[in-house]
Amino acid sequence: MTDSPRSPRPAPIVIQARPAPPRKPAVDISDDEIARLVEQFYSDIRLHPRLGPLFEARLAGKWDMHLDKMKRFWRSVLRHTGEYSGQPVASHNALPDMEEGDLKLWLDQFVITTGRLFPPETADPITTIARRIARSLWLARFGTPMSAPPDWSV
Repeated sequence: MTDSPRSPRPAPIVIQARPAPPRKPAVDISDDEIARLVEQFYSDIRLHPRLGPLFEARLAGKWDMHLDKMKRFWRSVLRHTGEYSGQPVASHNALPDMEEGDLKLWLDQFVITTGRLFPPETADPITTIARRIARSLWLARFGTPMSAPPDWSV
């Protein structure tokens, strides 16, 4: 066997990335306040004539698990904790009985609950984010390539 000459290996490319700067929370809110918001909101939802039965059909016997997941979700959204991993669009699209107006009902209740719990300087940025979430869910479920989001979501 003859040795074939090898070409020298190129030096490896080393990419050095700077760590991302820490993200500033979207709103000044504590974990306890987020927990209170989630618990109160879903308590209100359970009493809602339309949304209560929809949620109960999906979450009967699993409310504690859902509340824990929603607390992680809202901490991730509002405080940028990064602890939530899930697929909200897929989860909501899997709800067979969800109707187009249900997201508006959800948002309306969220705005009411948030306004009851927090002063405007805290409630306003939270509800702005909730409005964006409702709009995204609406577009993913009910939107078409040329449809505009509903007025209530803007």
